[in-house]
Amino acid sequence: MDSPQLHALGFDFPALDDLIKAAFAAGVRGIDAVPGFDLIGHYTDPSGARIAFLKRAGQAADTTAALKSSTAYRAQVVRFTDHLARISLYADDEEGRLLTQYVSLVDDPVAYAQHDLTKAGEFTVVERLEVGALAVDVAVYEDTTAFEASPAAEMGPITVEPTSLYSPGLLGLQAGAITPAEATPTMLMGVIVQSVEVRRNELSGVEFQYVIGTTDVDLACALPMERPVAPGNVVHGLWYATASSGTWNEDTPRS
Repeated sequence: MDSPQLHALGFDFPALDDLIKAAFAAGVRGIDAVPGFDLIGHYTDPSGARIAFLKRAGQAADTTAALKSSTAYRAQVVRFTDHLARISLYADDEEGRLLTQYVSLVDDPVAYAQHDLTKAGEFTVVERLEVGALAVDVAVYEDTTAFEASPAAEMGPITVEPTSLYSPGLLGLQAGAITPAEATPTMLMGVIVQSVEVRRNELSGVEFQYVIGTTDVDLACALPMERPVAPGNVVHGLWYATASSGTWNEDTPRS
């Protein structure tokens, strides 16, 4: 099964159908009374690895990877497709500073009305939006010095910081270069590792790394075991952004 996002969470199965069957056998929970949808739901493993399911009436089911995250921020969410949203994260202080903004998957789309990106003032406020990232194609550097000496620290004439975060989907939408249907939650991002916890995906028995790292914000990340990391390392490359308002948390015991 060729899915870096699922692999980052330890969802290693021969085929997607095998994963879906195992998830439903273990217990998929959700909502089946949303107009226009046959199912909006999830399987959340005790490890925090999550699969989100969405099926519109008369269409094939959409299955995506997500992460139950312990990093959360006050946010404005503009959901513009079934699973994608522009999210703006704000500081929890008197000024309420904008910390960062990017395109992310939302694993609980029922929590946000769908909006038109071209209309200012249309958004959903979430007091505690849980945000995370899944490794897609990343490299690990011993520290910031090693990263700054690497080719990854240069992008043409631009110097790339170890904690930089770029959202090609957001940039493309803002420039009018892509349509909402063409956007993805992929980010080009660097994080400085603060902590690492090895977790075991109970559905598959495969271990993965649950990492808290610092980029524009502190962010929970999932990495496969073949990319071992330690505090102080810089992890840079392509990531898959995920977010949740916490709709599914009552169903699962661990954060």
